[in-house]
Amino acid sequence: MFSFNIQYSSADDLFQAKQKLGEYVPQHLLIQVFSGNPAEDYVAELLGQLTKIFPGVPILGATTAGEIMDGASLEKTTVINFSRFDKTTVQTAFIDQNDDMHDAGRRLGLALARKDCRLAIVFGCGIKDGGAVNGEPLLAGFQEACPTLVISGGQAGDNGLAKQTFVFTEHGHTGKGAAAAVLSGDSLRVGTDYNLSWVPLGKKMTITAATGTCIHTIDNRPAKDLYSHYLGEHIAGRLPQSAAEFPLVVRRHGVLLARHANRVLPDGSLEFMAPFYTGETVQFSFCHSGLVAESARATFSRFASSPCDVVFIYSCLSRKWVLGEDSKLELQPLAGLAPTAGFFCYGEYFRNEDDNMFLSQTMTVLTLAEDGVGRADTEPVQSLEVQDYRSKQVQDLQALHRLVETSAEEREAVIKELQEALNEIKTLRGFIPICANCKNIRDDKGYWQKIEKYIQDNTEAQFSHGVCPDCMEKLYPEIMEKIRRDKAAAGDKTPAV
Repeated sequence: MFSFNIQYSSADDLFQAKQKLGEYVPQHLLIQVFSGNPAEDYVAELLGQLTKIFPGVPILGATTAGEIMDGASLEKTTVINFSRFDKTTVQTAFIDQNDDMHDAGRRLGLALARKDCRLAIVFGCGIKDGGAVNGEPLLAGFQEACPTLVISGGQAGDNGLAKQTFVFTEHGHTGKGAAAAVLSGDSLRVGTDYNLSWVPLGKKMTITAATGTCIHTIDNRPAKDLYSHYLGEHIAGRLPQSAAEFPLVVRRHGVLLARHANRVLPDGSLEFMAPFYTGETVQFSFCHSGLVAESARATFSRFASSPCDVVFIYSCLSRKWVLGEDSKLELQPLAGLAPTAGFFCYGEYFRNEDDNMFLSQTMTVLTLAEDGVGRADTEPVQSLEVQDYRSKQVQDLQALHRLVETSAEEREAVIKELQEALNEIKTLRGFIPICANCKNIRDDKGYWQKIEKYIQDNTEAQFSHGVCPDCMEKLYPEIMEKIRRDKAAAGDKTPAV
């Protein structure tokens, strides 16, 4: 396998790339395009050049919110990756509708399904009617057609403008659908991973009302109020922009998912790219450069000992916004494994064991290699050198995170103990049937019991028997008379009993 990247500016760059490729079979070549120019005429012209210079070659492309090339984060450029396989074959397809995303995903999967499929790279349009597209139905439909196929990819961007995105193959382009390339063959080696780097922080909260992609209340309070209550007016006043800094996290299928609000509704509800569900437990989360560096080390370590001829990175735009220059901490190390290419997108696609998942705020990584001679077999991976971000400020942040999380865990443990204790306390509520004469009580099974037995059975109370003054007069009048005389002689004016 042979893979390299170019930063495109004219057709001359494509001719030079063709010379560098040498001889190739069209079905064994994949061209991935990441265009930082989201204009439709630019996409059409670029696609026309590619199909003319590389006739019959599978092409998969998307407009972006930033490009990634060999460890660098770029802006408004066009990055093109050329991956020539020895045995792996490539096939593409695209769907030109987003009115029924589940059906679009299913049709896309059916168009590409083959017995020897190893991987699907899927790019979906990221904007519809001025809002972000929820990619979950698309992935569910695709999984319905291809239940076990590994997927990777993400949703096209337009540099944060939220106006129009495009995806394309050699067959054409669309602004309202999805495109995919399927790679097939027994010699292909596929690796996938994802980094979130955001960590849960503070109290665990329960979603008490949610519909579709909107959270109405959390802990029975308007969702927006939680930001001002826990994070302050400085954060709440900048919503929805500030939501990317402190996204809500929820755990599903063993994966910690982060979601940030992209719209605040008049009633205090928050709208997200993908749905939350009533009853789910969420927390706020945060990130700092130390966590990013640790994630970079973990990802590098995972792939350092595995075959790797090219690395594709599909990372969330909000990640770039929040991390800024710190994004290089996770991009640069991967360039030490193999050529890297990719883009910042409006949501990422990932396969977690048995489920296709729609992520956000996440960086996903896809590595490819083929059995046989290639970069993975001839060039040993160098050791990882990541800048040490354990400055005093980072150490203080880590200590603060530990303090808050430990305090929250201890608080949750105390609450749990109190709840268990409350559950053990027996109380009497409601109407209790009692005999007007003998004062026996009828239990819930219809049996009559002495009042003391009923109370002992249904509360934690215990009885100590005695005799009240009225009963003493009736039962033991002579004793009561003697008690009164004795008290009078002693000058005691308190009641006899």
